[in-house]
Amino acid sequence: MAESADERHARWAQIHTTATMQGWDFSPLSGRLTADDPPWDFDASCLEAMAAATECLDMGTGGGERLGVLVSQLDSDPNRRRIHASEGWEPNLPLAASVLAGFGVDVREYDSESGEPMPWSDGFFDLVMNRHESHDPTELARVISPGGLFLTQQVDGTEAHEFREWFGGAPEAPDNRLEPCVEALEAQGLRITDADEWTGTMCFADVEAVIEYLAYIPWDVPGFTVADNLDALDRLAAGDRPIEVTQKRFRISAQR
Repeated sequence: MAESADERHARWAQIHTTATMQGWDFSPLSGRLTADDPPWDFDASCLEAMAAATECLDMGTGGGERLGVLVSQLDSDPNRRRIHASEGWEPNLPLAASVLAGFGVDVREYDSESGEPMPWSDGFFDLVMNRHESHDPTELARVISPGGLFLTQQVDGTEAHEFREWFGGAPEAPDNRLEPCVEALEAQGLRITDADEWTGTMCFADVEAVIEYLAYIPWDVPGFTVADNLDALDRLAAGDRPIEVTQKRFRISAQR
């Protein structure tokens, strides 16, 4: 028997309410979400900078998955550098601590949006890495030593505008774009050594993948619920495959 509309809608709601993610792991969407890659290799840039640094910080380390891979590719001499990580989402902290314990990484709680100072002293780091995490330029300028580097890759706050056209609402961080971020860093005395932006595409195999993704990334459509968007979801389910949305990234390299 074919699935009724009520059954389909109930299934969609169940997908959205039960979707959970540990760390920064999109593997539950493997095969159902594909995304273009920027022309640069941010991890390679971080690895190169880490090789020359003595005190490194990975901001927003999630579950420590990415940092663990990077550290495993460095030389094995533990005396050459010390590596630290911060994470602002409390459930990720024990996961990151567990994943990174074998690498001797110091993991601390920090959320730049809280307004609290970073839990390190002035000029502590000669390298701060930040992939898709918020940051406070004033605090960065304080904890980075003279000559130290800040490397960041960010999700443009206006990406995936199609979601908001379909489901309404406004972007949660519309000012998280290249030019405002560059200006904010320069205002704190950091010198921009490289800056790029890029636009690509994310492709979802079906509407269920869209619903699950929005559960993982709720800031793309703040307040999204299945019940409030049944008409739009039905139209997507009946439309073309794959379901495409715009992806936007930018990167900045800045020196103290």
